Parts: sequence; C-alpha cells; structure tokens
Amino acid sequence: MSLKGKVAVVTGAGGLIGKEIVRRFAAEGARVAAVDLVVSRQLAALVRELETGGANVIAEALDITKSADAAAVFRDIESRLGAVDILVNNAGIVRKQSRAFHLEKEECWKRLIEVNLFGSMICTRCVLGGMIARKSGKIINIASIAGVSGLPGWADYAASKGGLILFSRTLAMETGNSGITVNCISPGMISAERTPSEGTWLGRTGTPADIAGMALFLASPEADYITGCNYLVDGGRTIGPKNATWNI
Repeated sequence: MSLKGKVAVVTGAGGLIGKEIVRRFAAEGARVAAVDLVVSRQLAALVRELETGGANVIAEALDITKSADAAAVFRDIESRLGAVDILVNNAGIVRKQSRAFHLEKEECWKRLIEVNLFGSMICTRCVLGGMIARKSGKIINIASIAGVSGLPGWADYAASKGGLILFSRTLAMETGNSGITVNCISPGMISAERTPSEGTWLGRTGTPADIAGMALFLASPEADYITGCNYLVDGGRTIGPKNATWNI
C-alpha cells in the first residue's frame, strides 16, 4: 500500500487519530502536510521526528472554517510539496458532556456543524478543482458511528457527522468520472491504547492505528475501485445489541 510520490493533507493532525494517520502516510512514502488549528509543540515534535527519519512532512496552522485562510494554506502546501493527491478531513470537535438537544445552546451546535461538516467541505473544495483537472484524487472523510446510528445527548454532533457521510456519498457520484474516489471512515470507541470494553463485540476499544490502517488502505492504489463507502471501524458496536437475552 505504498504512497510513494503522493502528496497528502491530513487535517486535525494534532489529535490522536490525526497524528497516527500522518505517521502511517509518511512511513509509506507520502509527502505529508500535517494541518491543525495551531502547530502545537507536540505536532512540531512529530514533524521533526519524522523528518529525522527521512520523511518529507510539514506542519501548517489553519482554522478550517475560514475559506480564505484555507485557500491560502492549501496554495502554500502545493508550492512546498506539490499538487495534493490525498485529502483526509479528520479535523472535528465534540462536546465533553452529553446534553438533551433542547437544552443545548444554539451557538454550540452551530459550531459543531461549522467545524465537522462545513470545515471538511471547505478543505475539499480547495483540492477538488486540481484533482478534477488531473483526473485523479482520493478524499477520505472521518465521520463517526454517531452519524449512522445516532447518539442520545449529542444530536448536534450526530447531525454533523451524518451530514459528512452523505456529503461523501454524493461527492463520490459527482466526481467518479474524474477518477476521484470519496469515502468515509466512521470510528467507534477509540482510545490511545486498547482497553477492555463491554460496548463492542470484540470486547475492547479501538486505537488510532485501527483508523489509520483503514485510511492508508483507502488512500492506496488497493482501493482504486472503491468509492462512496462508509467504513464502520467500531469493533462491531453497531451490529446490534450486545448481551441481549431472549425469553421465549
């Protein structure tokens, strides 16, 4: 699943999943732009570490909800690394506490949708024209199982991720004739390390590596005939009720 010679942009690169995707893509030979709201010390350290290992990685600061700023940053990325072949829209936010929708402040759910959905759409638009002209490209959106099954207490978050899934499916229809694939990954319970969990059929949480592995597959030539799909990487959590009993 080599990405040698490819240019990839990963948003939300400072988070657990984003950092692992940057690592995997760089290890497979891609030139990677690690984009986040700010270039934190941890993200800068990751870039230095990967550069020391021979990778070509740069860090860029961007608020993905700002269209003009996004256009400028993507132009800078292309001037430094080359035309973007792969975009991973990983940046996203979520509230730490659940709350019934009618109790949530409007500015909170507007912000969730602005970042999780509109931000991904803005970044996609920045690369899409070039991909269409070259008749080649991979767009990978990181959604959530909340966008598939819903999540009580997080109606706004679920709406933003459900919108991202349908945006991906529709964009796949629009761009297929241009040789572009558009797919989604919907993570379930993800933690820094595997921990036991009764919430999945595998009995554990997922890790950033589980998501990065799927992202690598979708970015690689192995997935050239796959588009418009949403991959549930959730340990089977959405299969159905766990530990259900039947009284017959």
